[in-house]
Amino acid sequence: MTADAKSELLRQIRAIRRRIDPDVLARAERAAQAAEAARTVPPDQVPYDKDAAREVVASFLRARNDGGRFAMALMENLRKPDAAAKAYAKPSPATRPGGRRI
Repeated sequence: MTADAKSELLRQIRAIRRRIDPDVLARAERAAQAAEAARTVPPDQVPYDKDAAREVVASFLRARNDGGRFAMALMENLRKPDAAAKAYAKPSPATRPGGRRI
């Protein structure tokens, strides 16, 4: 990186920092700290309120107008841990998105 490119990049970073709302920055910092704390929680502890999460999901499902089809499909898919693990598996470096080999 040339000195001109570096000074331009630093100038842009300073300009962006001046435009950031301090309250938003503080909230982002708290969220980052909470995320870090959640990663260090012992495995036998849950880093969120299970009852609150359950209520949010139930509220979402009640708000849908599909006669419960989505909820039934969700419950059925929750009984398939292999499919869930596959959905979150990291693709191999030799695979493009969509599963095509390079």
